[in-house]
Amino acid sequence: MEEIMRIFIAIAFNEEIKSYLEEVQNEVRSFCYKGNFSHKENFHLTLRFIGEVNPSEIINIQKAMDRVTEQITGFNLELGQMGSFERQNEHLIWIGLGGALSKLDHLYHTIQEELSKIGIPQESRPLKPHITLARRVQVKDSFEDIRTKVIVDRKLIQVDSIVLMESRRINGRLTYIPVYEKGFCGKE
Repeated sequence: MEEIMRIFIAIAFNEEIKSYLEEVQNEVRSFCYKGNFSHKENFHLTLRFIGEVNPSEIINIQKAMDRVTEQITGFNLELGQMGSFERQNEHLIWIGLGGALSKLDHLYHTIQEELSKIGIPQESRPLKPHITLARRVQVKDSFEDIRTKVIVDRKLIQVDSIVLMESRRINGRLTYIPVYEKGFCGKE
């Protein structure tokens, strides 16, 4: 019997960006009582969460990704402002993105269209691009205190590929494992 895989399509970051995000995260941590902070190697931008699939379905998803990358050229994003989704006195703290957001949106819609051709239903909600720094955070004072005191540099993120990632718990630790990466057809 095949083991079910939990997967998503993402934009992966280089080591420089991951290291910088970890620095910002460490600053944020100092303003918090507790939280579930993302591991450096797990930093990414989710484009499309797919969910649980059989490994035999991966080949069709890879082919859909191939078709997406034939239609897209590379572009740049940049780190933006810090934000928070709050629920029951806990925060999910994230960094938003700027830059070529219309190209990112085009990439998202192209992924949606190609996945729908292989029977994966489209998301009903629009893409809200963000990089999760921490979940279930309890802040010491207020999130606004964090937002004003932790400065995020507008570092450039070069986007030239998409990655199929598997989400798996390994020794109790959430780990994102690259399954397939496909570069875009060209640069601007």
